[in-house]
Amino acid sequence: MHKRRVSVILQLKRPIVGVFVTNAVIRRLNNQYYDFRGYPRIKELFKASKEAEVPVYYFSIPDFDYINKKIRGTYFDERSLTWKKRIFPLPDVLYTRRGAPGRSGMMVEFIERSLAHLNTVNINAKSFFDKWDVYDKLQQIPAARKYLPPTRFYKDPQDLLNFLNDFDTVYLKGIRGGRGRWIFRVRKLAQGGYEYSYFVNEVTVGRVQHFRDLVRVVRRFFKKRKFVIQAGIDLIKLEDSNIDFRAELQRDGEGKLTILGVSARIAHKGAPITIHSDAYPIEQFLREFLHYSDQQILEYKEKITRFLGIMYIALERVYGTFGEIGIDFGIDKSGEIWFIEPNSRSAKVSLMKAYDADTFYQAFLNPLKFAKYLHFNKSKSNRGERDDATEVLYQYREDTGFNRRGKTSTKKSH
Repeated sequence: MHKRRVSVILQLKRPIVGVFVTNAVIRRLNNQYYDFRGYPRIKELFKASKEAEVPVYYFSIPDFDYINKKIRGTYFDERSLTWKKRIFPLPDVLYTRRGAPGRSGMMVEFIERSLAHLNTVNINAKSFFDKWDVYDKLQQIPAARKYLPPTRFYKDPQDLLNFLNDFDTVYLKGIRGGRGRWIFRVRKLAQGGYEYSYFVNEVTVGRVQHFRDLVRVVRRFFKKRKFVIQAGIDLIKLEDSNIDFRAELQRDGEGKLTILGVSARIAHKGAPITIHSDAYPIEQFLREFLHYSDQQILEYKEKITRFLGIMYIALERVYGTFGEIGIDFGIDKSGEIWFIEPNSRSAKVSLMKAYDADTFYQAFLNPLKFAKYLHFNKSKSNRGERDDATEVLYQYREDTGFNRRGKTSTKKSH
């Protein structure tokens, strides 16, 4: 039995991609439990692995055997149509899909460092972003700087007071965390005092009269978590709903950058974030909701394409090669574009809501094709060589993803 297993492993095609997830995901798969939020993405990645001819297995922290240089990987067995575990060699390419490290951070970093030391290349140079580090480093790149709203690392209440003296609305954001967690909005009220809001399962709104009371609420919310202060952007709105945008950018099987799709996200009324929002392809949004002409849409597509190319290349210059980044941005009422944050583990929820099934599937095929590119071009991965932004813009100017098919909307435009 053991010899047979080894021979099967040796016959696996290269590269082998190891998908790093949480132990909760591994338990669900091995229990054949499919009714959880992330399973549609797992299913699409399995389909893509067959087309790309790239073997894929899933693993979590307990599955990593550093001493024997093996991994107890979870894979889909097509004969039994079930998920199973077996011993695999270390991956040629690592694809981290777990959330921000949290309490398991040291082990996550140990595994990623160990695999890198053993010549495993990473689809993404970083598995998560520190918001302050991103803003601090992008400020040093002139082409990117103009898209960054004023941002400061919070050290003491005076930092917050200074921002509130300069701006009517500020956002406090945990330096780590996704899906709208650890975002706290503060507004100065015309009659005095402050209104604050945040989203934890539901929108919470409160008011305080004095700054010292606001500081107490902020400290209760963040506890010991580090956060940044950011000037609020006067975003375009529909009635009382904020609008922001998520762009999905990926590198393909030739290492070229493409914009897979850009989704407009319409927040629930009064919510400080656009999580759980409605989503539309940006072209449809500009035409049906903002009533832009074809010429205006064309000009905005060009403007957004240039912005996205600049920010992606800037992030790569700072951190290394990325196979994919989800870039959140806003457009203010004067039409200016503002960078909000990058995401190296995009759940692609807005893409799934706004675009058709073929586009959603492509979002899982591209990383595996890029994994093959990385495997056979290791000298180009995570070493700081970057294509020039203008070259990248030229490469994908003709197919930015804006013209991909979105889902047909039955909702009335505002």
